[in-house]
Amino acid sequence: MHPPSREDKDRITVGRCFHATNPSRSPPAEPEVSCCTKSQVLDFNWPQQSGLSESVTDDGVIAILISVLNSMACKNKWRHKVGAVLPHEWVFGTFLLLTGLRLFAQGGAARGWSLVFWGCLLAGMGILFWAERNLTPWRWRVRLLFYPAAMGISFYAMGVAMPLLGNPGVDCLLLQWDRALLGETPAVTWEPWLKPWLEDLAMAGYLFFFYYLIAGPGHYCIRDVRLFRKCIVGLFTIYGLAFMGYTVLPAGGPLRWMTFKTPLHGPWLLDWTLKMVNDVSNCMDAFPSVHLAASLYLLLFDWQHWRRRFWWVLTPCLMLWLSTMYLRFHYFVDLLAGMVVALVGWWMAEKYEALTGNQPMLATEISDRKARP
Repeated sequence: MHPPSREDKDRITVGRCFHATNPSRSPPAEPEVSCCTKSQVLDFNWPQQSGLSESVTDDGVIAILISVLNSMACKNKWRHKVGAVLPHEWVFGTFLLLTGLRLFAQGGAARGWSLVFWGCLLAGMGILFWAERNLTPWRWRVRLLFYPAAMGISFYAMGVAMPLLGNPGVDCLLLQWDRALLGETPAVTWEPWLKPWLEDLAMAGYLFFFYYLIAGPGHYCIRDVRLFRKCIVGLFTIYGLAFMGYTVLPAGGPLRWMTFKTPLHGPWLLDWTLKMVNDVSNCMDAFPSVHLAASLYLLLFDWQHWRRRFWWVLTPCLMLWLSTMYLRFHYFVDLLAGMVVALVGWWMAEKYEALTGNQPMLATEISDRKARP
């Protein structure tokens, strides 16, 4: 009788290792090993012929399968983490990353402003990881409400940082597009129709945007966190795309770039608010029109989820869209681009809901689903 070869010892060792993880199974017996030929080593039936336990080979295969499955589980875990990033976080995060890179590459004073955009990006990532550790309604709201804050910071930072890149304004190009489509931009065409009372009414419609931008998502934030998530996914997909448009095609709008014969005048509202509206602009936010994009998106959202409010806000939204051109804030093509961006945001929100509507959102829901047989 010859001592067991290295191959025999390896097979027995694998069997013992598997038994350590499966104590319910009896350990494989150490068989008597006889001398074998080279051809027998290559024969898959050799374990039976030589007297080796068949379970040793089976256990070794199972141990390898467990190792492979563990590796696949790790990969699936990372895929789950990547899948936890919401669509608007990808889009708005891309805007922050690319804008920071452009400013950093420019050098000089622009390099310092890149830290503002990268800081917003890192803060968003930190809040994402923090919220994913324990998916409570409160953490979800903090995570989703971060993007209005990041939007405000990056909006005003663009007003100072983007001119440092030296990109020329494209007002002349947008005016050419308007004239090619309509013959003249509405800000000029409608100038004979300027009336003080009508300008005040138009400004009331324009200011409605700021109310709707807060109250629209705010209702869902308070009442239904799942609908709030869907609302934010579409809305900040819109803002991410629009802000990228501002950095590529900066434009101030007709009011800043063109000269008109008749100045705007509304004694009751416009004269008191026009300067404030101009001051809160970053002077490069004409194309696309976020006023149309965001309000149209929220209007569509209300049509689906709160029909009664849709009818309440429909007329103010129509006034808002007309006022953007009547009060010389936008070109007509700005509104066309805003409509496209709004529909992209709407599609993104609907697609995301279709893919995740039946999946648990909160930690308690995930635990309940795991506990079910």
